[in-house]
Amino acid sequence: MALLPLLAGACAFAPTFQPTTPPALHPERLAVTPLLRAGRGMCMTAEAAAVKAPSFVQTEMRGAAMALHTKDQAPREGKQPAQKPVSTWQPGRAEYLQFLVDSRAVYECLERVVDSTPMFESFGDSKLERSEALTGDIAWFAEQGLEAPAVAAPGQTYVAMLEKMVEDSQYEQFVCHFYNHYFAHTAGGRMIGKRMADMLLDGRTLEFYKWSDDPKEVLLPALRSKIDALVDGWSREQKDACLAETARSFQYSGALLSHLREPPADA
Repeated sequence: MALLPLLAGACAFAPTFQPTTPPALHPERLAVTPLLRAGRGMCMTAEAAAVKAPSFVQTEMRGAAMALHTKDQAPREGKQPAQKPVSTWQPGRAEYLQFLVDSRAVYECLERVVDSTPMFESFGDSKLERSEALTGDIAWFAEQGLEAPAVAAPGQTYVAMLEKMVEDSQYEQFVCHFYNHYFAHTAGGRMIGKRMADMLLDGRTLEFYKWSDDPKEVLLPALRSKIDALVDGWSREQKDACLAETARSFQYSGALLSHLREPPADA
């Protein structure tokens, strides 16, 4: 079995009425002219308020991410060549547990940064948090006789990079990692979880893959709106800094899946 990498407008206003005869020549209209102007202003204000700026997450961030997908991951939008997995190697429970342990370290870091950074206060308690669920799953493995290993290099490296990023006030880049990592788990991550469950756990669904509400229809849209609200105050340079981090967010998240891929021949 081979596993694919994770991570894997116009508004038309109604025309404004312009009288052909100057109001000054019609005294009887003078009294209503201010009301017409006020009403027109209220109408335009209401219409303008109804026009929402395009979602930065759904347009620019999504576009940057889809450009890194392969044709087999996203046939219509993927721009990278399709992968042709040929390996028949299968990970075991130990490798899967290592992936879960490393994933927990990363989610704990993401949650810790959100909780301790005022800028990200609105991102907290999104119900997408995964560290508590992973702790329960890792404990279940221990009950089955498989104790949790230490966090391996992929997890350690990603956590260290995220912490350094925040320490250096690279908040725009952090947002890229934060959203893409959560999104990937609700998409390709769930498919990987199902494959692992069927192959290794007799179909058991881990808590890692359970949410209090539908993640794609409810939880992610709510988080996207909060990210969009934050980004609304960013300059073009800040937005570009976020987008430029997309490839690294795929790289570091994908490295966690190295535990589920066939090891190098010389390993």
